[in-house]
Amino acid sequence: MMKHIRLTARSAAFISAGIMSLALVGCGGDDGQPGKDGVVGSPITAVNAIKSTINSATVNDNGILAINFSLADANGAAVIALKNADISAVSFGRMGSEDEVGITDIEGKPRQIWLSYFNKDKGDNHFTGSSYFKGSDCTDCLTDNSDGTYTLTLNKAVDTLGKYKFAANTTNGIYLGIKSTNAQQKTLVDNSFFYWQPSTDTVQSQPKDVIANETCQSCHRPGHEGELAFHGGKHTTLESCTFCHTDYNTYMKQDVDADKNPVGSPYKFDGSIKGMAHEIHSHAFYTGIYPQAASNCQTCHQADDNLTMADAWKADLDTATCMNCHNSAYAVPSWHWDAANNQIKDDKKNCVSCHGGEGDKGDYRGAESGHYSQNANAHSTKIKVVFDGVTVATDKMSVTAIFKVMDGTELVPLAQIDPRPYKYGGYNSALVFNGIADDDFSVNYQKVGFEYFTQLSDGRIQAVINEPTYKVSAALADDAVIALSSQLHVCYNAKGVRADCDVTNLNNDKQSAPYLVSDTYYFKQDGTKVDKSPRTQHAEMKACQDCHTTSITHRYSNDMDGCASCHNGTRDKKGAGSSNLAYIVHSEHYLTGFFRKTDCQTCHGKDGFSLDKITVDAAPVAFGTTDGAKLSATNEQTLVSPQTAACVSCHTKPYSLNEQTISHIKSFGGVLEVREFTDDKNMKTFALGVARSLYDAEAKAAGAETCSTCHTTDRLLEQHKNWAFPKY
Repeated sequence: MMKHIRLTARSAAFISAGIMSLALVGCGGDDGQPGKDGVVGSPITAVNAIKSTINSATVNDNGILAINFSLADANGAAVIALKNADISAVSFGRMGSEDEVGITDIEGKPRQIWLSYFNKDKGDNHFTGSSYFKGSDCTDCLTDNSDGTYTLTLNKAVDTLGKYKFAANTTNGIYLGIKSTNAQQKTLVDNSFFYWQPSTDTVQSQPKDVIANETCQSCHRPGHEGELAFHGGKHTTLESCTFCHTDYNTYMKQDVDADKNPVGSPYKFDGSIKGMAHEIHSHAFYTGIYPQAASNCQTCHQADDNLTMADAWKADLDTATCMNCHNSAYAVPSWHWDAANNQIKDDKKNCVSCHGGEGDKGDYRGAESGHYSQNANAHSTKIKVVFDGVTVATDKMSVTAIFKVMDGTELVPLAQIDPRPYKYGGYNSALVFNGIADDDFSVNYQKVGFEYFTQLSDGRIQAVINEPTYKVSAALADDAVIALSSQLHVCYNAKGVRADCDVTNLNNDKQSAPYLVSDTYYFKQDGTKVDKSPRTQHAEMKACQDCHTTSITHRYSNDMDGCASCHNGTRDKKGAGSSNLAYIVHSEHYLTGFFRKTDCQTCHGKDGFSLDKITVDAAPVAFGTTDGAKLSATNEQTLVSPQTAACVSCHTKPYSLNEQTISHIKSFGGVLEVREFTDDKNMKTFALGVARSLYDAEAKAAGAETCSTCHTTDRLLEQHKNWAFPKY
């Protein structure tokens, strides 16, 4: 009888493997060559971000450039299937001298500048460095090595229009721009750069690192309407601009009106990057778009040990740079201006022949001294106003504040503080006095003017703040913390020399009196100093100062409370709207089109916009009056509950606040009503909220606001992320 052997699964597997091995051995023959490893990477249509790296470059005897580069995704994995048309730009050039293109302003002192190898003739002896290579002009220039590396051989040779030659023994550089679209129709853009000396094939550092790209992006933020994204969005870095917009870029330009009709005569236009940047930012200051003083060079030209040419703006070797800003009757001394021909006088057009040069050209200020060391506006930013203490009267009807104005270690006397009355009432120089309770300021802004200042024997200054001239008792109610800041002006003679004020000279512009930058100080009512604001800080001043520095309209402040001490929840906007800081800031930035209007984190950081940060005892916010007219004895302010106020500072009538939304807000504890008025120009205006006399009862009946239960921090970001101005 045959015995049956029962095999386990493991035994069966071993036997099967052995039989298979014998079968394979029995086949005989060659094992064949090893297969090629598969690519660890993705096609460009499947990735959401790209990063290119130029690894090497060569230039042949015919002036043809070849580039070897790598392309990776956000994780560093290879990206394949890049196409010729995805190469948006290649620009190529070298370091050279002004003498090579005939633009040297001081004989014997030519500046080192960037020279493009791809020049474009603009006629009338004008030319630019803007004739860059585009992959769309070539069908076989790009070789995909199928491993994330590529070779790009241009189909155009070096062409400088005969102005200068290719030079292998100096620093040459390449700009590679890539712009593609993935399967989800997301645009992928990358700019990369490579500097080397061809004669020795050695890599070099960036030769003209004047301003860091990150400095530009502190205002021109990626993903926002004001981002650096020029010529179809393919050039996204300052460095990419420098390759084409070289110092010698000029051409004749004709301005036109909205219907394309010529306006005025053609004129020589400076198309260099410095020329365009200076022109745009200086003129945008006067149109209200550039958010600070255009004369503050160091906003962009920041000191940076990592930039070898960070101080190049101080050199005083380049007249064209001066002319970018100082090109009108308002920007030069009257004796420099040719009024008949509406231009700078011919014999004054070489600025650096007189100005600058460390004093070797006479007593004429150069860039650094003219804008800073001998400039009153710049000098005033270094002066500090320091509050030493307060004394509160027993009846809380008077507060005495002691402060000092410090220029380094030197006390600035009262005689050097502008004593003039302010044209809209009060005085140019004043303190701002308020109290903080219920997470907001207690009263409308109160400017304590120069007339209440007294010089003390030790050089400090005393200000006495009395009821009923000021709302002292109201500011101190509910054991409020005292907040003091300043709006002071100090007098200067010519060239930034601080001096005693002379009202006649001030009124005749023979003296100037710039604003001092303010810091807010806090004190308990017993005189104890408080180290930081008791208010919740929904945004950091640094976010404002990234663009504005300290120059924000009519208030120069180092902290948010310097603005909010006036623009707080107690203040409506002349009957229709709010003068609360949130409303003012949101409305200004909403309309500029420069930032993505709903990117809360640009200003508020990680979660400063969160409704959870509005405390349960926060004060309501004024949003108008009961009759839409300026507050008086015959009307009342209208108030909105605090969480709701944050929302309606943007979501307001007539565009984004309807009856359904109002009902929804009220059902979750919000206190809100809408009053509609017609102003004297027959325009509709709106006042939000309920009358102040009714607010407490309405708030009690509504209960606590619970908006943040559903409108969480993450949901707010998600709901706002895709809102932006259209791009044209």
